[in-house]
Amino acid sequence: MMPIRQLSKKLVACVLIFYAPLTLAQNDSQSLPFDTLKLDNLDQFINPNTKNWQVAGNVAADRKQIGSFNDIKGKGILVYKPAKQSLPLISKAEFGDADIELDFLLSKGASFEISLHGRCNIKITDDWMKKANPGAKAPGLWQHLTIRFRAADLDKNGKETKSARFEKILLNGHEFENNAGQQAVNLSPKTINKSLAIIGNALPFAVRNVQFKTYQKDLIHISATNFKVYNGLHKNPDTLASLQPKRTGVTDTLSHLVGDRKSQLLMEGTLDIPRDGDYLFKMIAGGGAWFYIDGKHIIDNRGTRDFERAFYAKHTLKKGKYPFKIVYSNSDECLVLHYEGPQIPWRSLTTPASMRVSERFEPLEYEVKNKPAIQRGFMMHRNKINPYTASVSIPPLASAGEKTGNNYAYDMKRYNVLSAWHGRFIDVSNMWTERGEKQLEIPLGAKLELLQKPLLAILSSPEASWPDSAQTAEGVFPKRGYRLANSGLPVYFYTLNETSIEDYLSSAPQNEGLTREVKITPNAGKGAYLLLAEGRTIEQTTHGYAVDDKNYFIENLQAGSVKPILRRDNGRHQLIIPIQNEPLTIKYDIIW
Repeated sequence: MMPIRQLSKKLVACVLIFYAPLTLAQNDSQSLPFDTLKLDNLDQFINPNTKNWQVAGNVAADRKQIGSFNDIKGKGILVYKPAKQSLPLISKAEFGDADIELDFLLSKGASFEISLHGRCNIKITDDWMKKANPGAKAPGLWQHLTIRFRAADLDKNGKETKSARFEKILLNGHEFENNAGQQAVNLSPKTINKSLAIIGNALPFAVRNVQFKTYQKDLIHISATNFKVYNGLHKNPDTLASLQPKRTGVTDTLSHLVGDRKSQLLMEGTLDIPRDGDYLFKMIAGGGAWFYIDGKHIIDNRGTRDFERAFYAKHTLKKGKYPFKIVYSNSDECLVLHYEGPQIPWRSLTTPASMRVSERFEPLEYEVKNKPAIQRGFMMHRNKINPYTASVSIPPLASAGEKTGNNYAYDMKRYNVLSAWHGRFIDVSNMWTERGEKQLEIPLGAKLELLQKPLLAILSSPEASWPDSAQTAEGVFPKRGYRLANSGLPVYFYTLNETSIEDYLSSAPQNEGLTREVKITPNAGKGAYLLLAEGRTIEQTTHGYAVDDKNYFIENLQAGSVKPILRRDNGRHQLIIPIQNEPLTIKYDIIW
């Protein structure tokens, strides 16, 4: 393991950005809902050219054929097909400061641009397996784009004082390298085009799930704030009514620093709510904390001292002024209260100094060059910590040229692939942070999250539900472990009811993903099955299957004479393989 170059300035920026008013919306586990650009038809756009812009219910593209693209009639998906006179599609909706998210699907070789205000462009190209944007997925798969846009700042005369800009662009959750240009000119407010435009090029593509939040300048303001400090720490805020404060006063800020350590702090004042609507409040505190508006209990942290744990509550308010109260039992000097509102991004009611920040370490990359690497640890999976992870990095094949290597995380309890990503391996700096579950391995690429269920199960019938863990009293497989093959990559092995499994993953041809080879020695008549895939949908394609609503492909499936079974289990699609009475080797590629 070798540290990457010093990034202290970036780390400081990351700490500061937590307090910045416009940065929290997409970092929070909860948020107010986005507005949606409806795609039942083209009514949301200005004079659409129906020769090259259409609406469909489903689409598909062959990742190996340039420009290959098919669509099925329906609604919900915006389709671009090149025509002799292809025109941009311009939204009727206007955008100032905005957070925008959308999905897109490219045919092989396709590209398009997104333009805001007619001057800030994002150029999307087929960058799959290229080093410029390692987060890109294969053509024919849905990809997710996240945009944080800030409109130009204008003075009272309409002169631009700060250009419009993109503050953040993420492709599949990974930082996006944008090669499109920007025109920087001064325009009066009346002439600024505030629409969103989608500009197609020579090959077809699709867009769906266009969601956005637009923001105004209005904020919640606080006034007439006074405080009282009480001796001791109290679990019930009502206790304060019977006590005399040791200190009182007036404050123009909300912070635990107004009070004292190991004392109870009460702050009261007036909130000026700028507009009607739903407001989402987020509280983090080291010690018991309670927040009230107009005498109503809005949110508390249940007395926890975990100053990294957030608690949320949504409350509907009318425009106007309301009395508020905050009570804080100051155990660990941390009191944070953020809010999001109608056309208001995440903001803080408390000061930056009122937050306690955990120790931060410089990023430490586990660099992989010519040999495979394995690292045991903890990893986040679908917003939960999996403590049974083994991360494996596979260097690029010599024949791969400019293509990057592949990595995967394996669940050493359920014995199945947990996630996979292209490019660089993991950041291990958190493995020296405190103790236990905070010591995370962080993938340095856009992570494809797979199912968290065992590969092998015993079913009473092909219709029986798949278990969430190994079907043993302890919930783990017997005779389990791994050994290293001559390649340096692990071969995982385990048994269930005397059915033995060996599971080996390597790079797929052309380095396009992972090749999985599973060897099964069955125990006759025990009804064993393998779960190859699970998702919202599984569709058959020319080369295999598109899994989980075109999140990844399974291709080149080899299972001898055994036929895979497509089925539904608790509302989700599954691809399973029945294990017969003879030894069997199953081989397939996972492409994303």
